[in-house]
Amino acid sequence: MDNYDLQVDIAKEIFLTYDQEKMLRKFCLNADEQYIHLTYLNTPCRINRKTGGIEEYMGFWQVCRDYSTVMTIYDLLCYHKGETMPALSDQWCTVGTFVVTGVTQTDTFTGKYARCFDGRLEDVKAACKKIGGILQPSMAGADLTCKFQVTPFFPVLLQFWEGDEEFPPKLLLLWDRNSDKFLHFETTFYLQGDLLNRLKKEINHENSC
Repeated sequence: MDNYDLQVDIAKEIFLTYDQEKMLRKFCLNADEQYIHLTYLNTPCRINRKTGGIEEYMGFWQVCRDYSTVMTIYDLLCYHKGETMPALSDQWCTVGTFVVTGVTQTDTFTGKYARCFDGRLEDVKAACKKIGGILQPSMAGADLTCKFQVTPFFPVLLQFWEGDEEFPPKLLLLWDRNSDKFLHFETTFYLQGDLLNRLKKEINHENSC
């Protein structure tokens, strides 16, 4: 078992210390005696209320131990301490808005995906739709602007510009200005990586990225 697996198991135990009934009320989640149900990036998921384990439905239910997926789901459900869900601002900003110091630039990370997706705009659009993305009117001249409901209560916005003779391709993830009320800053990186890896997988581009 590697360190990521260990952290997943630790996170499961920590999740079980939280008030699940409060969580259900706050985020309007469905549940039965055994599971809490939610959708994550258009994938039905359920959390075992006794073990804290997360399962995904991929034609059948299977255990999810992907570190980025698990940590993002737990953080979105557990980070906020209030009795009611925080309000979204409906204003988009970069991840650097949430910190004063430290590493806030993600261009190096997103750049490799932008290069993978370059020249495949229609494939990227189709992949976005497969994981629940809703195409939006273009912002800032982007070739693609797409809104994703990470969970029913938390969105992110993706922008993609194809490259040309003057500029390289560019990919940017934008966050609601109140995102820091929903999750830790570090979790934005887990979520970003999870979303982009799912897009990459959907467009079948692994061999050249």
